[in-house]
Amino acid sequence: MMPSPNINPVWSVQHHAVVTTTQALARLLPAWSAVTADEQTAGRGQRERSFVSDPGGLYLTAVLPYTGDPVASRGFALAVGWAVRATLRRAGVVDVRLRWPNDLMIGTRKVGGILVEQGEKNTLLVGLGLNISNQPWRADPTLSEIAGRLVDMRGGEALPDHAELATRLLRAIARAHLIFAHKRLAGLTPILNRCWGPPRRVRLELATADSTAELEGDFLGIEPSGSIVLGTDNGARIEVPEHHIKRLHEVVPAQ
Repeated sequence: MMPSPNINPVWSVQHHAVVTTTQALARLLPAWSAVTADEQTAGRGQRERSFVSDPGGLYLTAVLPYTGDPVASRGFALAVGWAVRATLRRAGVVDVRLRWPNDLMIGTRKVGGILVEQGEKNTLLVGLGLNISNQPWRADPTLSEIAGRLVDMRGGEALPDHAELATRLLRAIARAHLIFAHKRLAGLTPILNRCWGPPRRVRLELATADSTAELEGDFLGIEPSGSIVLGTDNGARIEVPEHHIKRLHEVVPAQ
């Protein structure tokens, strides 16, 4: 993952009021640089899906050293999710959980997302967006039943200000980078499998020639190989390789 782990990096941080994306500004920066912004006008998530990034949220991209080996970095977004979750829990957001492969959730609502991409030949970009006090459903009404905010999830207790929270999150990302270099996904699997919350019903869109191919079952976690484990209605366990999955949807029970 990286040539020489840095135990205590010194981050060089640029802050902007408004950007297109922090990922775009960070792309050419050296390792241990970061870009934060109050608003993104063209925020995006995985598979080029849009990510509403209105004022009140926290948006950052961290630039990390990278060997250029995509196999060695497989699953790194989950390691970042684990470290960010731990940071939020220490800040009092105790109910936050992970959703495969790169979301931060509270209950059925998404409060954050992670985007990992290659930057320059020797750098990796880790983008993070968190809904804190913003209102993304005002820009996209379809998010009204999907998006959540950290400010609503802590019983009125104050969160750290954005600058302090960004500092803590960059520290968490550096820690994830260090630990992942030693453990890889296989070594982190037992820890990650404690971060999903209770088993939930999911539907997998499969990456096959048949665009309608799907599987449904209870999400039971991941294997060290990265495969997702589903529990079926007849009690069987199915392992689905990650590269066979186009998208995971959580099935919300009817009220």
